[in-house]
Amino acid sequence: MSAVLSDKQKKLEAIISRETRAAVACSGGVDSTLLLKFTHDILGHDNTIAVFAETPLLPPGEAKAAREVVNSVGSRLLNVSLNPLVWPEFIKNPQARCYLCKKKIYQTFLEKLAELQFSTLMDGTNLDDLSDFRPGLKALRELNVKTPLADAGLTKDEIRQLSRDLNLPNWDKLSSSCLATRIATGEQISEEKLELIKKCENFLEELDFWGCRVRITNDSAVIEVLEDDIKRFAEQGTRVAVYNKFNNFNIKKVFLNVCGRKGICS
Repeated sequence: MSAVLSDKQKKLEAIISRETRAAVACSGGVDSTLLLKFTHDILGHDNTIAVFAETPLLPPGEAKAAREVVNSVGSRLLNVSLNPLVWPEFIKNPQARCYLCKKKIYQTFLEKLAELQFSTLMDGTNLDDLSDFRPGLKALRELNVKTPLADAGLTKDEIRQLSRDLNLPNWDKLSSSCLATRIATGEQISEEKLELIKKCENFLEELDFWGCRVRITNDSAVIEVLEDDIKRFAEQGTRVAVYNKFNNFNIKKVFLNVCGRKGICS
């Protein structure tokens, strides 16, 4: 481990040590898992709890994966079931959708946690996230949700390195996001559209395009695969198979984003 990363780890430990009890919003991703691991180790089992939002917006398997990583850390888990599809302001899909959703979810977390005598809620936001367009960060500030990883100056790559060193099971997990992010802003979010996105992404994963995204607008779909997978996707047999399957889903136009995820255009 480099001296720089060692210093950041010590800073993270010092930040967490200021708390007496803390809850960690755990998505099952690498960032929140690492934060939960350090918090559980530093504050102890009785003073730490993971909290997870189970919603219809989750990609398939994410809830199960979150439970597994929380169990691997050894933490307690508070599972909160929510349905953003009944929130009128959310399903309209405005530019501030992520802010509205994050604030409502975290407000619910804080209410549930207060019943368990937890007043501090932590989130796995990292330093790289602060330079991205992330409307949900405003909700964190308004609700005084703490971001120890970002405060310690930890980047995504550094978080993966620490997670690997600690043998965390998901250190190399691809970044995920809720299914609503696949629907163009201003186009109403519905259960039917979310199910369509699930079917499309599941089919691509059957073809071993892991970490893919399918963005839906009207009768069109834009596919994003990892940059390293673009050449394989471009093979005629694959393109025809994807087009035919998507056409069966009543998607008439199918496009490939040639940048790829984390690609030349990012």
